[in-house]
Amino acid sequence: MVRKISAKLVPAKDPAAEADRAWFEAQADRRFRLRDPAPLEFKDPLGDPGDGFSWRVLVARLPDGGRLRLPVSLSWELHNDHAKDQHLRILFDQIAPPEAKARLG
Repeated sequence: MVRKISAKLVPAKDPAAEADRAWFEAQADRRFRLRDPAPLEFKDPLGDPGDGFSWRVLVARLPDGGRLRLPVSLSWELHNDHAKDQHLRILFDQIAPPEAKARLG
């Protein structure tokens, strides 16, 4: 007797989201993170960031523990680890859509 077996594709965990979660757990006093984008992190291609710029991801921790990720083109001279919350908040306020700002509170 032959049995027909069907398979279901189970999506893997999002490694970028997992890394963000771990980072915010280790940095409990932070609300924002700046990092390089993971491969294929965004559905649509980001395009050319411009001369002297590179794509980064601004991650905002929400009050409920969730996180928002926004792509942003920034100067190569800005190092991700040097970005402070107060500066990243200003950047978030400049680039985030109204729905994202409302969720941040």
